[in-house]
Amino acid sequence: MANMEEIKMPQLSDEMTGRIKETVSYHYGFVPADYDLQWIDKVLKNQYVVLHEQHIIRRVVDFEIEKELLKYRDKMGSSKFEQICIEKTIFKYLTLASMCYRAGICAGAISLCRTAIETGLRERLAEELARQKISNRGDLPAKTIEKLNRLRDESLGPLIKKASEVGIISSQDIENAFRSLKFKSQSTRKALDKFIHGDLIWMVDYVKSRESDTRVVGAKNELEEFKIVADMKTEQIAVEVLKGSYQIAAILYLGNSGDAYCDSSKSSLK
Repeated sequence: MANMEEIKMPQLSDEMTGRIKETVSYHYGFVPADYDLQWIDKVLKNQYVVLHEQHIIRRVVDFEIEKELLKYRDKMGSSKFEQICIEKTIFKYLTLASMCYRAGICAGAISLCRTAIETGLRERLAEELARQKISNRGDLPAKTIEKLNRLRDESLGPLIKKASEVGIISSQDIENAFRSLKFKSQSTRKALDKFIHGDLIWMVDYVKSRESDTRVVGAKNELEEFKIVADMKTEQIAVEVLKGSYQIAAILYLGNSGDAYCDSSKSSLK
């Protein structure tokens, strides 16, 4: 097997260059310069070689997280499982979050998980509230939209409370999903809010609570060291947030109350 140093990446041919220019021109309204294409091509090739092992690691970790869902696929069948994962908004955002993590954009993964949970709770809650008001399945989409409109301004906290009251998912389920992120007396999901809002003070305190030595060698000043420390745990937090978010998605649509969702959608509506 060839070493990474021995792998020869294909040169950017005239044909490839022309195709890229046509695509960019058609979709984005400008024609890139040859020089720009050449240096970007070189940068990407260098990144591929240098970061290849990291890409493998992140994909392995991401696949391990997603494997937790496969037990539900085996239980309910591939067709139903795939249909739910395609149709429900929470899985769309979790897919994007996983893509961010695999690309090394860990802060983006955390933010998208936060979006996935909020929009997932809102959709699932709207579906359940709508289902309680109808007797004909054909009326469900319109009634769900009506309920979504009423929930549109609800933030994550109130959505969790309402979902718990309806019996979709308990606040303790949410707490348990992010238990590894517990910090002081705050709720475990607080990490999502703090990281997506870039709360540097909180982030540094969080890192220091888990690391015995947070000194940064070579930092220009205290502020630069402060910012570097704030980022130290971002990748690990992204992994834990992904795990917890997938657990919540499974509860909403694949297991526990999700089983009730699937059963009621088949049996109680005509």
